[in-house]
Amino acid sequence: MGQSTWGVLLLISSFLVRARASTALWFNESAIIPIGSGRLGAEVFGQVPTEVLVLNEDRIWSGSINDPNNPSCPGVLPQVRDFIWKDDLLDALNTVQASCMATPIGQQVFQTAGNLSLAFPSDSMSSLIAYNHSLDLNTAIATTTYTTSGGVQFTRTSFASHPDNVIVLKISANVTGQVEFEASFTTPMDIPTFSANESSLTLTGRGQTRDLPGSINFLARAEISTTNGSISVGQSGDTLVVSGADEAILKIAIDTNYVRYDDLSADPEAKVSATLDSVRDKTWEELRDSHVEDYSALFGRVEISLGTPNEFTFLPTNARKNLPGGADADSDLFALYAQYGRYQGIASSRKTEPSNLQGIWNSETNPPWGSKHTLNINQQMNSWLAEPLNIAETLDPLWNMISEMAERGKDTAATEYNITRGWIGHHNTGIWRDSAPIDAAFYGMWPMAPAWMMQHFWEHYAFEPDNVEWVQDVAYPLMKSLSEFYLDFLVVAPEDVEPNEYLVTNPSMSPERAIRADNGTSVSLTYGSTIDNQLLLDLFNHTIEFATLLNVDEDFAANLTTTISRLIPLRIGYLGQIQEWARDYNNPGGFTHISHLYPLFPSSHIDPRLNETLANAANVSLVLRGDSDAGWPTAWRANCYARLLDGEKALYYMTRLLQLFSYDNLWSINDNVFQIDANFGGANAVAEMILQSHNGEIHLLPAIPAAWGEGKVTGFRARGGFTVDLAWSVGVLTEATIKSTSGTAATVRYAGKTVDLTFSRGEEKTLGMSDF
Repeated sequence: MGQSTWGVLLLISSFLVRARASTALWFNESAIIPIGSGRLGAEVFGQVPTEVLVLNEDRIWSGSINDPNNPSCPGVLPQVRDFIWKDDLLDALNTVQASCMATPIGQQVFQTAGNLSLAFPSDSMSSLIAYNHSLDLNTAIATTTYTTSGGVQFTRTSFASHPDNVIVLKISANVTGQVEFEASFTTPMDIPTFSANESSLTLTGRGQTRDLPGSINFLARAEISTTNGSISVGQSGDTLVVSGADEAILKIAIDTNYVRYDDLSADPEAKVSATLDSVRDKTWEELRDSHVEDYSALFGRVEISLGTPNEFTFLPTNARKNLPGGADADSDLFALYAQYGRYQGIASSRKTEPSNLQGIWNSETNPPWGSKHTLNINQQMNSWLAEPLNIAETLDPLWNMISEMAERGKDTAATEYNITRGWIGHHNTGIWRDSAPIDAAFYGMWPMAPAWMMQHFWEHYAFEPDNVEWVQDVAYPLMKSLSEFYLDFLVVAPEDVEPNEYLVTNPSMSPERAIRADNGTSVSLTYGSTIDNQLLLDLFNHTIEFATLLNVDEDFAANLTTTISRLIPLRIGYLGQIQEWARDYNNPGGFTHISHLYPLFPSSHIDPRLNETLANAANVSLVLRGDSDAGWPTAWRANCYARLLDGEKALYYMTRLLQLFSYDNLWSINDNVFQIDANFGGANAVAEMILQSHNGEIHLLPAIPAAWGEGKVTGFRARGGFTVDLAWSVGVLTEATIKSTSGTAATVRYAGKTVDLTFSRGEEKTLGMSDF
């Protein structure tokens, strides 16, 4: 064999090692592996002798629709504002609590469908040989293999198919007639029923009553077929027993009566039956191939390789996560984390509901924070990665949810604020598209969350300027209507409060952050918080830009321009920090939220390339706020330091995220429970360290830490309609290929220098070090 052939083989081997290191999770012990089709989810544990699949359908929620808006609120708002002008913040908070909060004050919660249990007559975990439990991110297929003490090797393979609308599980053995188990459903949900016939199990249930009567009816059915062997109904009459089979295939369908938040007329039995009818005659291979083709069309767009493979590359994922050397020992673990975030986005947000606080994987009837859609950071964090990491289609459910929330938000605007133009929402929503303030005034009286959500609508266009029809039909009507609400909500600050008599939000808050304690009670409501002003600046500017793009509403856009000139600009406090509120209350202690740094990230009004003073103040704010003991704030900080072009500090937070705030399966941890937002936020931080594209520039390798000295990515997206492939060695760019999808020009920055490029639609250009 010639030297050139060996070289090719070594390159292929290196590629395969890198690809597996960044696209495979595997364990030599039981661990939760999540699979999902967007609407359906399952947690696969890989247990022996009894396997459990925790099942979810994304519209199984508690309660029912109601009118939660509080008509007492408009009558007290003038008094609330007066309290705030006088800095009487406790009275302001108490008045809002008494007269403005939703009824009931709590929101409904996402709930589980139940479990499918498979009891095998095989050994315990401790007696197994060659146990392997894995997830291939390239195919979205989970596989569990093990050999019993008797020498029989069993394989379980599962996936959740988006095109066929089912969860599929195949159980096989290397010895004929050895596949045997008893299958049963369990559920904690209301009015459950269980039944079985010669080849299927059926479970029905209803979403639970929580202040409001449960109204989501659902049905789950598992159909079982075998090669050889037999299937019989168990002694209890509601289980199925498989005996003496060579292999068994389970096809699981779940559906509800939900059509939309105000229509529960669907028949779950009819929907499940139609789904199973459509797949009954499909072979395992046909189901698998259609699933892989559909999924890989999204996932396969991006490849990420960081670092050089070493002796740690093929360790179990939990061992890689806990390596004492962190990034220096196994850099590709961060590539895996980013790809795992992309995987979870595809698995939990397609066609129906967007990813919630647990994505789609929840085993409880009362999950932490309701497993809701929290709109004051968490839902935003769930969405950050979709555009830059090239899975923008996973945002389609978000557009639908916000559009439907806006329908209900018109009533909230009228009832809570006596504003008849536009729509509004607050810091949480869910399956019923609630838009009223919930939980408590301290957290809930924040009508700025929709403005933050509109940032994602803008970004969808920014990353792909060909989305003009979508802007016209979806984004612009929502943004214009929301802007109308804020124009009527803004008030002039009295001259003795703000000498320039700015237009301000009142009441206002910096989400969930206490200003101070009054008489032992923490208070949050004030006027003109930094995030409010910056959100309005973005919303109004983007609405103006869309009006100009569509050549509509010239007078309205001019009004927004005038209003922008009357908003409070960014202020620097007496400690040198970005001031969090219009008044410099300065509460410098540690805390999770860093909402006042929205203008640094995810917006871009603070940019160290353009304003060193503001960038330094943002850094002071981060130092004052400190580290956090939870996953999602840690991911947030990693993104902020990437925007400050500090790759080492961004890596510090990514390492904390992986080692301190991740379970063995890399699910993120918040207050000792799983919460998925850090998985998505951390994936985006990896992207931000490698490529940024705001303020008119595509910035190559803006925050690469020393530990990521070698790397390659393909398929990243940049604002302006570009796909970017990058490679670097010893921390230095070797090649960048930039392809335009829309024919716009680009300014590309690397190592402090820029180059201007023009493109035709579909054209690509390659740059190297010599071009800068």
